[in-house]
Amino acid sequence: MNIRNEKGVVLVTALIILALLMVIGTSITMTSSVEMNIAKNEKVAQTSFYRAENARIIAAEAIQTASGGTTWTDGDNFQSHADIVVTDGDFFEEGFDPGNTVDTVSASPDLQLSNSLWADVDVDKIEVGPMPGASAEFGSEYEGVGHESMVQAIYRIDSIGREPSGSVAHVELEYRLLPY
Repeated sequence: MNIRNEKGVVLVTALIILALLMVIGTSITMTSSVEMNIAKNEKVAQTSFYRAENARIIAAEAIQTASGGTTWTDGDNFQSHADIVVTDGDFFEEGFDPGNTVDTVSASPDLQLSNSLWADVDVDKIEVGPMPGASAEFGSEYEGVGHESMVQAIYRIDSIGREPSGSVAHVELEYRLLPY
């Protein structure tokens, strides 16, 4: 007896191959979807970081401007820029108190940036003192960079950049202001 009834094997083999291709296609689609979400989240985080960095640069410029004698009142625009509001006009003179939880960038920012800039900044003076080496040059009769009365001021700039999606980046640094 010779059995040659193999007509259903091709159909079963084709169904198995089709199922494998469907699993591979689904996994590729899911992987690319996850990769797209990762790229989108990375872009959002990067944008909020750049906003915090931009706010830091604007704060350093505000410190330089204030050291030149410019003063602001609360609610003024910095350099007539409608998107940069000075919310605390005496930020240039305020000191740093480590136990102070009220004067923080999240509780009471000194500068607020809106629209495409979307960030908050707090500036605190943390130290005022003689420039390193200023007395040494004076004592050695060197009439170079410094002299005995040159002082420096060190400020802490604390900025938070935001994204409408909720992403937040925090940048904190010290800025040294040298006399002209």
